[in-house]
Amino acid sequence: MKRTNSRQLLILVPLVLLIVLAGCRTGRNAEDKAARIKKQQQYERLVELAKPQQGLTDITARTNVSVSYNGHSIRVKGKLKMRRDEAVQITFTALGLMEVAFVEFTPKAAYIVDRVGKRYTRIDYSEGMLKSVGANFATVQALFWNRLFIPGKDDSWKQSEDFEIIPTSTRQCVEPARQRMLKCYFYTDEEYKQLQQTHLKLSHYEVTWRYDMFEPLGNHSFPTTFDVSFSGSSRTVAANIALSSISCADTTWKSGIDLSRYEKVELEELMSILNILK
Repeated sequence: MKRTNSRQLLILVPLVLLIVLAGCRTGRNAEDKAARIKKQQQYERLVELAKPQQGLTDITARTNVSVSYNGHSIRVKGKLKMRRDEAVQITFTALGLMEVAFVEFTPKAAYIVDRVGKRYTRIDYSEGMLKSVGANFATVQALFWNRLFIPGKDDSWKQSEDFEIIPTSTRQCVEPARQRMLKCYFYTDEEYKQLQQTHLKLSHYEVTWRYDMFEPLGNHSFPTTFDVSFSGSSRTVAANIALSSISCADTTWKSGIDLSRYEKVELEELMSILNILK
């Protein structure tokens, strides 16, 4: 009897081990499958935050801009006009009547125009630091359109491997995979349905772009407040851009400006435009 029990035990022990191992493997497979399904669902929602809002090609709005810099503050009104893949245009007016400054981002370059002094500067994305860090029109457009992006890539977020998710206590942090010099961090709500903040880091420079006061626009929800801060080299600039009378119905405006009567100058020289906006 003892010999029989010993034989049964010898057979039973490896059988139990096999069953336990198989169960562990099945459990791991189930967990892995659930994790894959969850990440795929997250990815699908993030893709919606990266791709263009369906039906929105033009956005126009009145702006009220407040800028704080080195103890000084500036308040100026103007207009924001955006056309998908063509232009992001900002105009600034004095006393709400005369246009004194004009900024436009196009797919090839950015222009800053002093209307009063008849001067302008052009910044090409293909030159210097902008090119090396992957900052281009797609980056600017994504910031203003409340979209996710990957620096240097116009057709980003095509597969789940393009991003990593870092959960936080109140919201989700999404980070593009394989980042280069310019680091991007996107903060969404817990369900990945609304982009609430974009944070950019380049060496000791940082830009934080917060979105707030979302309102219906077409079939979508769009922020009507941008809080933007820039820090680096012992300098901090903070700007609040409040949008009003926002619309997606005006498609008649034209991008670009005739610069034939303007003098081209360096950016540093054109910074004197801030004296006009005080």
